[in-house]
Amino acid sequence: MLELISRLAANELQARCRVGEGPLAPIAAALNNLAAAMDARRTVPVDPFGAEVLVAQSPVMMMVCDADERIRYMNYTIPGLTPAEVVGKSFYHFTPPEDVEMVRSYARRVLATGEPVAYEHRPTRPIGPEWYGVQMGPIRSGEQVIGFTVSLRDITEQKKTQLRLEQSNRELESFASVASHDLQEPLRKIQTFSERLRVAYAGVLGPEGRDHLERLNNAAARMRKLIDDLLSYSRISSKAQTFLLVNLTDTARGVLGDLETAIERSGASVTIGELPAIEASPMQMRQLLQNLLSNALKFSRDGVAPVISLQATVHLETRLCELRVEDNGIGFDEKYLDRIFDVFQRLHGRGKYEGTGIGLAICRKIAERHGGSIRAQSTPGQGSTFIVTLPLRQLGPR
Repeated sequence: MLELISRLAANELQARCRVGEGPLAPIAAALNNLAAAMDARRTVPVDPFGAEVLVAQSPVMMMVCDADERIRYMNYTIPGLTPAEVVGKSFYHFTPPEDVEMVRSYARRVLATGEPVAYEHRPTRPIGPEWYGVQMGPIRSGEQVIGFTVSLRDITEQKKTQLRLEQSNRELESFASVASHDLQEPLRKIQTFSERLRVAYAGVLGPEGRDHLERLNNAAARMRKLIDDLLSYSRISSKAQTFLLVNLTDTARGVLGDLETAIERSGASVTIGELPAIEASPMQMRQLLQNLLSNALKFSRDGVAPVISLQATVHLETRLCELRVEDNGIGFDEKYLDRIFDVFQRLHGRGKYEGTGIGLAICRKIAERHGGSIRAQSTPGQGSTFIVTLPLRQLGPR
């Protein structure tokens, strides 16, 4: 009878046990009747165009677990195992020991909050995919979460590509750091010796000579700024970021403190609305807001004090927040929308508006690294609005 119970738990509903004459005979008969009833329900015709067909033929391994975190159903078995060896077992029985605590925390988060989570899993068995992308979701009965679903997708090739890219990015960052140091050193010497020339030969150099030295110094300063910005851009792509809960209101206030001198000099009015707390890289969020607000200050109209607003809208149904930075500056023609977020793209001359043309490219890279996006709306002579959409919570490491 124990064998029958085990086979029924594994969904082998055709199993039966022998009914003898002893005291357990009524129980054996009852189990056979139960198995027959369950088998009869299973033989109800399946809609050939229904969800059962999709589940059965899906390349994604799917399973259902109860609140006790035991597997109740799978659309096909783990490679090398029969249904009886899987159904009814603890979900963690098939998880590498070093990952059990992490996976358990994800499952219990789903059970406690009803919110889905995602992570990557490397199975210990020598057969089957090397890597799975795992998505967990809640099973509800009314308002109560009574279990969770697990979907496992083969991401082996994607993961191998990711690991190759990470190695390439590490090499790129190393190269960028070395190149930055090697390029900065001669620039520092140019600036140092040009300043010495200006001081030592101030009485000898005429207006034209002093102008040449000033241009030389300014060109070296621009080159140093360009190298720094390029290094910042490459680091956003190559460095792994730790996502923490970031209060964007506090971050924005810190940025305003950094921009205090520019705000006072321009007579700008800057309004910060109530901003949410999101899971993000604190450093990159500060860089994002710094670039957007400093751009709003920089691209102002002559004789018009900048009026800048940073507001946020939270969309709970999609778990996204939308940040809007609006200004009354010079604006731009929207036919250039595809260009402004590219590296080195400038719509205005360097003579009036300083910069390297990398700031908005960095903003786009930061938004994308957080699973978000950035777009803009603008009217020449009236101002611009930059809209950044970011998830409130990160589903997994990026």
